[in-house]
Amino acid sequence: MTGREQSEPVPGTRFSAGDTPTAVDGVEIAVFEGEAVLFDEASAMLHRLGAIAGAVWLCCDGATDVATMIDELTETFDLDAAELTAAVHETLERFADEGLLVGHQAPARTALTSEPTVADDGTEILTGPPDP
Repeated sequence: MTGREQSEPVPGTRFSAGDTPTAVDGVEIAVFEGEAVLFDEASAMLHRLGAIAGAVWLCCDGATDVATMIDELTETFDLDAAELTAAVHETLERFADEGLLVGHQAPARTALTSEPTVADDGTEILTGPPDP
């Protein structure tokens, strides 16, 4: 446990040491040589994660609090606690911003739409809606 009160968020973040982040349903994970890829079915988005972010994702089980994540990952990655604390909080913030954690909404995105335009090599060109 860090020396911080459980209810006190780390400055600049929305997560306190006692919070237990929970991954949303419908996200699949694949791990490849120390990296992870998440596929969020609801948004049809892929997220490529490094080793630390992948480990944080695996800890977002709704039972592991932020302080425990930091303690366990500090040992796992043999990093300075302050450096790991910053990385965990930054990662949790990104997950929240992307709507990957329960209670946090992702920003609205414009879906790509296909047009019947074909490239010189015969592949279909995907475009988004016209700029306003």
